[in-house]
Parts: sequence; C-alpha cells; structure tokens
Amino acid sequence: MSFYQKWMRSFRYWSRSVRLPRLPRILTFGFYWSIIAFPFAWLMTNWQHHRVRDLLLGTPALAAAIAAAVLLGNAQFQSRSLTTSYFNEAQKAIAEQDYPRAELLLSRVLQRGDGRLSDARYLMAVLFDEMGQKERASALLRIIAPDDSQGNRDAHRRLAMILANQTTFRSDPAEIKRLNWHLLAARDDTSPEMAMAWGQYYLAVGELNSARRYLEVAAKAFPEVWQTLGVIEVTVGNAPLATSHFQRSADYLSEKLRVDPKDEQSRVDYAQVLMKLGRLDDARITLEQGKLLNPDGKWSWLLASLAVGYHDLNASTGKPISELLGYLDRALTYDPNHGPALNRLMAYAKADVTGNVELKTVLARVIAEGEQPALAHLAMGNLCWLENDRSGAMFHFERAVEIRNDVAVLLNNLAWLVAHDKDAPDLERAMALINSALEKSPEDPRFLDTRGTIFFLQKDWKPALVDLEKALTGVRDKRAVHEKLATIYQELGMKEISEQHTKLSEELMNAPAPQAPQAQK
Repeated sequence: MSFYQKWMRSFRYWSRSVRLPRLPRILTFGFYWSIIAFPFAWLMTNWQHHRVRDLLLGTPALAAAIAAAVLLGNAQFQSRSLTTSYFNEAQKAIAEQDYPRAELLLSRVLQRGDGRLSDARYLMAVLFDEMGQKERASALLRIIAPDDSQGNRDAHRRLAMILANQTTFRSDPAEIKRLNWHLLAARDDTSPEMAMAWGQYYLAVGELNSARRYLEVAAKAFPEVWQTLGVIEVTVGNAPLATSHFQRSADYLSEKLRVDPKDEQSRVDYAQVLMKLGRLDDARITLEQGKLLNPDGKWSWLLASLAVGYHDLNASTGKPISELLGYLDRALTYDPNHGPALNRLMAYAKADVTGNVELKTVLARVIAEGEQPALAHLAMGNLCWLENDRSGAMFHFERAVEIRNDVAVLLNNLAWLVAHDKDAPDLERAMALINSALEKSPEDPRFLDTRGTIFFLQKDWKPALVDLEKALTGVRDKRAVHEKLATIYQELGMKEISEQHTKLSEELMNAPAPQAPQAQK
C-alpha cells in the first residue's frame, strides 16, 4: 500500500469521526438567493390583485417625482449659495471701496429676489450713502424702514443718521418729527454715530443741554464736533469751556491740514475756529495759504469776512476811524461784493463818534491825512446825501471814483444795497451812486443792470427798458433781467414780447443761478 493510499484512508476515517459545525443561514447562498427571488415570486403571486398592479405601475411616476423634488431642492440650494456668494462679494467690495463692482453684485442679488432681498436693499442703501447719493439711499431705506411702522432696525439707524445730517432748526417740523421716529425705532443712543444723530436732533429742536450731552459722547469718535460744542458753550454763556472746546477743535483741524494741506473744508473750519479763539492773524495766514493753493476757491469772501472781524474788534476798543476804514478797505479789496463790509461802510453815515466829535469832521480829517481817502469820500458822500447836500454828495462820489478805479464797483454795490433796503429803500440816493459809477464805466453791464433795476423800482419803464436790454447780454443772472423785461413790456402793452421774456425766464428757472454781481444784504 502506497503512502498516498494510507494517507487518504486516514483522512476518510478522521473526517467520519469529526462533525463540522453548521453554517448560519445568513452565510449561505440560499439565503441571498431567496432575497433576490422574493420580489419576483411575490409579483407572480399577487399580479392578479389590481392594487398591486396600480402600485407597481405608479412606481416610475413616484420615482420621477422624487427625482424632480431632489433636483429642485438642489437647484434652490445652489441658487441660495450663488446669492450668498454675490452678497458676500458685495460686502467685500464695499469694504474695499470698489463701489461700481459692489453695485453690480447687489443688483444681481436684487434681481434674483430670494431670501437676501431685504439685506441686499439695506446694503445697497449703505452703498448709495457711501457714494454720496443720499436721495437714492433714503428711498431704499424707506422701503425696509417705513416712516409709520417698525422695520429693519439697521435701516432705521442708517436713515436716522442720513436725516440728522440734513436737519437743522430751520427744517420743517414734519421732517424733525420723522427724524425722531427713526431715532426711536433704531433703539440705539449709545454708539458715537447715533449719539451724533441724537445731538443733531436736539440742536434742531433747541434743547442745548440734551444736545451737549449726546455730542460729548460723539466727540470721542468725531473730533470735529468740538467746534459745535464750543458754539453751544458760547450760547449758554460758558466762555472758559467754550475756549477749551475750540482749542481741541483747532488742534484736530491743524493736524488734518498738516496731513492734507489741500483739504479746503478743514482749512475753512480751522480758520473759523481760530477767529473764535481771537487768533485773527493766524486765521488770515491760514486763508491766504488756501488762496495760494487754489486761487478759484471762496477765499476772497472769507478773507473779507476776516477783515470785517478785525474792523469790529478794533471798533469795540475805540480805534480811530482811519484805521477802521483801512480794515473795510482791505475787506472790499478782497471782495468788492461783500455785503457785511458794505453795510458797515454805509453805517458811517449814521454813526455816533466817541468824544462828541462830529462824524463829518472825523471823515474830513481822514481825507486830509490821505490814509483812506477813497472810502472816506464814499462815507462823506453818503453823509452829505442824508443831510440833503446833493451837490456835496456827488462831489465826494466823483472824487472817490477818481482816486481808485475799483470804487466804481463799490458805488454800484452800494447803489444796489440802498435801493433794496427792506426798511427804507432810498432810490434817489441809489440813482446818484450808480450814475457816478456809470460816469467811470458807461457801458459796464453790471452798472446798467443796477440803474435799470432802479428805474424799474421807480416804475419808469422806458429808461429801465433801455438799460436792461443793453445789460442783458453781459450779466450773469439773465433770468432776473428777463423777468423785469417781461413786466416792462406788459406795462407798455406789448404782450407778445412780454410772453417771450417770460418763457425765457422759465427756461432758466431750473438752471443754477450765478451769484448776482450786486451786493445782497
């Protein structure tokens, strides 16, 4: 017997004596086959039942509905994700001051009109506010923060800040009430921004103590408020604290100008604060530096105002009239159209002179000394006119024009001022003044406009017509001249021409009116 045969015999013997364990059913092939075969067996058994057939036949439709719901949900999720992406990118663009891109992204969010609509409207309003488009910002904010009901709190807050910047004590009471509603709806009076808004509201309603309390909070974040606080303290009579506030404002504005010398608004504010502190020379230097940087700015009017400030300060200390006229001369050299300076010059015809010395004697002394002869002749001419010395007045007006070429402009402005005096217009004196100016420059359209206007006020229609028609092509404010010409032609019975002037005046109504060349009170 071979080895192999012996081994096989032993194995068979051993296998008979050993009983192998039985596998669980779950591990057998039959178990899994029965699972696979069960649906088919069940289908064959129950096919004759109509409910089963209906169920089976409706299964594809059910599956399609489930698939459609899944696809729709996925599309909505992706849409919301895209909207959120646009919104987040818009926020980032605003932070980076990339306003055109931010507006484009927010427009897409608004067009999609999904769950971020309110947030997008608010952010778009913030964007418009940052871009300086206050009206568009307010219009959007009113949608989500109504004037008559509680809305988005952040929108109420933003709208309150916008309205506060537009509200003064001259504002319509309804607008002030509207501001108060949005301040209350915002439910915030502690942040510096809202403290500023509350302070502006209380300034508008005249509650200075409440305004001061809020503005002191705002000043921690907005140092420019110190100037307003200084004005409040001056108003309530607290001069030392006012000086302290003005000094803090001056320090802040001085630093701003050091960083950016071309910041014109800060320069103007700084000069005004320096005036309030009595540092007039520093204010003059500040304004003259601004004029060097930008000769086309409003520096001439401000420098003229400063010179008037010098005049008033020295007048209160009893300085001689020759020196006071020097300050007015400086003011009118800066700006011949400066109303306050012209008013003060006119006042010398009515002034009481310290020491019981007659004004005419003082002015005669100024003329004799030759310090400010042109302005002294103007003042003397006005005084002579008030004393019914017409020839003396004309003499002095003519001497003033002969001494200085620019006095003709002053005569024109004085004539306009006298003719339009609300309390006591003196048309005869105004005519004498403007005729003196026209002797120097007979074709100057500004002077012709003034004389034509005086004729108009006297209802002397034909001379008014001649002067105003000659002046029309050269004056800047053509609308006012068209209005007068329309009235003149109406009075002369020429309706067709009157209607044409009225039409031209209406066409210019919406155009920005230029500053009139004559002085305004």
